[in-house]
Amino acid sequence: MRSSDLPPAGRGARARAVAAASFTLVAAALALPRAALAYCRTSVCPETQSTAAVCTPQQATDCGIPLAWPSPCVSYSLQEDASDQVTLAEAEAIFEQAFATWTAADCGGGTNPRMEVTYLGPISCDAHEYNQRKGNANIITFRDDGWPYGSGGNTLALTTVTYNLKNGEIYDADMEINSFDVTLSMGDDDVSFDLLSIATHEVGHFLGLSHSAEVTATMYADYRPESTILRDLDDDDRAGICAVYPPGEPIEACDPTPRHGFSDLCAEDQPDPEESGGCAAAPSSPGGGGGGLVAAAAASLGALARARRRRAARPGRERAR
Repeated sequence: MRSSDLPPAGRGARARAVAAASFTLVAAALALPRAALAYCRTSVCPETQSTAAVCTPQQATDCGIPLAWPSPCVSYSLQEDASDQVTLAEAEAIFEQAFATWTAADCGGGTNPRMEVTYLGPISCDAHEYNQRKGNANIITFRDDGWPYGSGGNTLALTTVTYNLKNGEIYDADMEINSFDVTLSMGDDDVSFDLLSIATHEVGHFLGLSHSAEVTATMYADYRPESTILRDLDDDDRAGICAVYPPGEPIEACDPTPRHGFSDLCAEDQPDPEESGGCAAAPSSPGGGGGGLVAAAAASLGALARARRRRAARPGRERAR
């Protein structure tokens, strides 16, 4: 199932009915009193083995199991080559800030979401994949050489989330940034397509949020070029992330190792655990950007769910844009 894209406003992609909202409609909505919180969570439907966005107040739907990371300790890695447009150091700083925006969200009374995200440093693998028998990494990569999900800059980024179809537990999340036909910018001057805004939106998907119906929210499905508005969370975004990861006891002995162990290699470059007779996971070694950082993970702008092989804990895959 593919959900709505996050197209740049005012371009050809605005014709997409699900994501589109005219400038007039946006201005009118901002002038009206705020409606009830409209954050949406990506949820799995066990009966149909598909996903849907379940919003507040609850919709009439059989998709009753929202996606979330089962552990409050999550990690991500950046592909070491970064982009011709963005250096690795610049990308590290951007994503650290984007993740921290979510994990530092105000849940009231001086509390924050119970979620800690650690940067495990740059890795060589640039594929979005989830390995059921080998090591993994939650990868963020830039696509300089081509963008396989449409052309003309209509899709700015894509996060693929792998999850358990029975209980909604997220197993893995990989983010791809369109640096092929999108001109990315950093900083507050000469803004084109603000990387920090794109990254912050994707972080919400990575953590289990879907697109919001609130036009001022970071998780709204439309981005206006030359804008930095998505960098900061709206009340709707804060309500959403605090619902997914409610404040609680301090996190102790946090282990951010990906499922089945950490590896900076793609699956094809890892030894087969059956042939080698041992575990294929490489040791986790925090590094780059200060090692461990408190932040929220990365996501994307659209959605696709598909069944996977195992039935007992049968995972699905969702691509959020």
